[in-house]
Amino acid sequence: MAKRGPAKILFVLWIIITVIALLLPTGRPPRLIQRGLDKTIHTALFTVMGVLGQAAMPWTSLLLTLPLAAGVEYLQRLLPTGREYNLVDLLSNLIGLGLGLVSYELSARLK
Repeated sequence: MAKRGPAKILFVLWIIITVIALLLPTGRPPRLIQRGLDKTIHTALFTVMGVLGQAAMPWTSLLLTLPLAAGVEYLQRLLPTGREYNLVDLLSNLIGLGLGLVSYELSARLK
């Protein structure tokens, strides 16, 4: 259990970083982000979260990360941040979590 301590700390820090990054007020997004780079950013953020979550709390981390993936998008709709709820962003979040989880599990099995 003590082996998971650093992973839990990194997992919590990554959640904080992700929430801040996705809820910071923004003006009009730069042109590259309008072309879909934001979907890649969402996927990357949640892929890392999936890996760290699986390392910190195998499988039970999904009880936190799945609602978080949806909740961040919903909060974008409610808060006056200049961001908006986007179903494709939510899908990118979920794909990222899945990629992270699968990556961690494949890596663990190859050891």
